[in-house]
Amino acid sequence: MKFAQSLALSGLVASASAVPLACGPSGKWFDRFVVIVMENTNKATALADPYYRQLADEGVLLDGYQGTTHPSQPNYITMISSTTAAGVYDDADHNSTQGNLIDILEPAGISWKAYMEGYYPLDGGACNPMHQNKTSGYVRKHNPFMSFDNIRENTARCQNIVNAEEHFAADVAKGRHAPQYMYYTPTLNNDAHDTNVTYTETDLKYIINTMKDNEQFMKNTLIMVTFDENDIYSPDSYGTSNDVYTVLLGKDTLSCTGCVDKKFYNHFTQLTTIEQNWGLPNVPNHDGNGPMWDSWMVPFTTLKAKNNRN
Repeated sequence: MKFAQSLALSGLVASASAVPLACGPSGKWFDRFVVIVMENTNKATALADPYYRQLADEGVLLDGYQGTTHPSQPNYITMISSTTAAGVYDDADHNSTQGNLIDILEPAGISWKAYMEGYYPLDGGACNPMHQNKTSGYVRKHNPFMSFDNIRENTARCQNIVNAEEHFAADVAKGRHAPQYMYYTPTLNNDAHDTNVTYTETDLKYIINTMKDNEQFMKNTLIMVTFDENDIYSPDSYGTSNDVYTVLLGKDTLSCTGCVDKKFYNHFTQLTTIEQNWGLPNVPNHDGNGPMWDSWMVPFTTLKAKNNRN
C-alpha cells in the first residue's frame, strides 16, 4: 500500500453517469452510508489476513482509527449516540432515554435500516429485546438501536431493525431505492467474536460483493468496515491504544485507493461525518466538532457540476 503524501489531494468522487443516485436527500460527499461492524480483533491481525488486506488495498485505510472504550457494547452505542452510551460501560441490557442518530435522520427524510444477523423481531415487526439467541448467534449488545427507548418502544422504528439474512440482499437489489443509512451486524461467529478474521471472510465477502455487484446501489455510496474494539481485555490495558482496522470503500467514488490516513479517528467520527454530510443538527450532547474523513472527500455539488459539463 502507498502512503498518502497529501490529504488535500485525496477525495471521494462521484463518477459521471446517467444512472440516478440514491433516493432521498443528497449529501455533501455521499448519498448513502453503510457501516459493517466486526469484533474484537487487533488491527495488525486483520491486516495480516489476505481478504482484509485486499479491502484495504481497494479503499482507504484509516490507520489512526480507534475504538472508544472496552468492552463491546459502548463502542456500538457511540456509533449512533453522542456519549459513551448514556452511562453504558458494560455488556448488560440497558434502556436509555437519550437521543440518537435516528432522531436527526428521520426529520431530514433520510431513510435507514439496521441489519442484524440472527435477529428475529416479534409479531408485527415489534422490537425483540432478547439478550441473546444462542442458536442463531445474535446478541443484543451488538445491536445499539435496542438500547434506546424511543426506538425499541416505537413500532414504526422497529420495522427498520430486521433480520439481515432475509432483508439485506433484497434491499440492496432495490438499487438507488435502498436505505441511505445502513447498519450491519454479523453473528458472533461471522464477526470474529467467537472465531477469527479468516472464518469471517465468507460472510463478509458476500456482504461486500452483494453491494459491489449492484451498480445503481453503489452510486455515491460510502462503505465502512470497522471493528468495535481490539482484543485487549485486561483492565490494565484499557488506557492503552484501542487501534482497530477500519477501511472506507466505494465503487467509482474513491479517488485514492490503497492509501493510508494516519489521522486520529474513533467511532464518534461516524456521527460527525454523517451530520456534516447531510447538514444535520448534532445528535443531543454531541458537539459535532470531532475529526472527519472529509480530507478524502470532494463536495458532490462540485462534482455534479463538472459531470454535467462532460
